[in-house]
Amino acid sequence: MTTQDSTTLSALIRAYENSIVFEESVPNSLSVAKIFTQMRWSNGGLVLLGVRRDGFIIGINPDELDGIYDRFERLCREMTRTRIELGTLILGDRVVVFMAFNTIQRHLAPLRHYSRFISNTRFI
Repeated sequence: MTTQDSTTLSALIRAYENSIVFEESVPNSLSVAKIFTQMRWSNGGLVLLGVRRDGFIIGINPDELDGIYDRFERLCREMTRTRIELGTLILGDRVVVFMAFNTIQRHLAPLRHYSRFISNTRFI
């Protein structure tokens, strides 16, 4: 499965067309700091956890979701004042975690339109 197979994911990617970070797994703290810096300079962006750079969806282990949310909530509060929406997309048998930075209305439109496919959403 690739990002093109999901209308929700495709719409999110189009909304953030110039600033997307793909991470195959949960990044370490140094990588997160680099991501926050990149998002700050671009005035927003999208981070997808569980997606390779070529768009193939690997997924995140669902048992790790609570830990991911706790970790990123803490890091987001410590490292940025930018509004961030953190959420989970269930794509067949795979789970993708997304972080939408600087969530302005134009960027949120895909999230609202496809909200039935998104779970565990939090604003930080």
